[in-house]
Amino acid sequence: MTAITNLDPHDPLPDGPAIILMRRFEEDDPKHDMMELIVIDSDQSERTSRLLTADGLPMPWDQAERRVIADAQEAGIERLYRIDRTAGPREHEVEVHGGDRTVGMDALDDYDLEEGERGSDMRDMPLNEAPRKF
Repeated sequence: MTAITNLDPHDPLPDGPAIILMRRFEEDDPKHDMMELIVIDSDQSERTSRLLTADGLPMPWDQAERRVIADAQEAGIERLYRIDRTAGPREHEVEVHGGDRTVGMDALDDYDLEEGERGSDMRDMPLNEAPRKF
């Protein structure tokens, strides 16, 4: 039987080998979700595919989960990871505002304080050290 491990919305993907079922916002239309199957091999190479219904629409979560579990069991894979990238608090805020990702932008930053990185910021650039080229 294939065991399912649920990951939190912003968790990193596991190292390979792994099979991951991911729901995320559609890239070209953030008002809609898409289902993605990610296969990470032991050499960390990745293969991804969209899970679609026969009509070409994004496969619903429960249907995608059943399909991936059946495929994993048939292949003898013991663990499946699933992650819903649309379930975080920021994502809910974007969804409520019709996919507008600019809502609440003043609360976002480009810092990775765990790694000791402040991120890019114009205030960090030494503007007077070199001539500007246009």
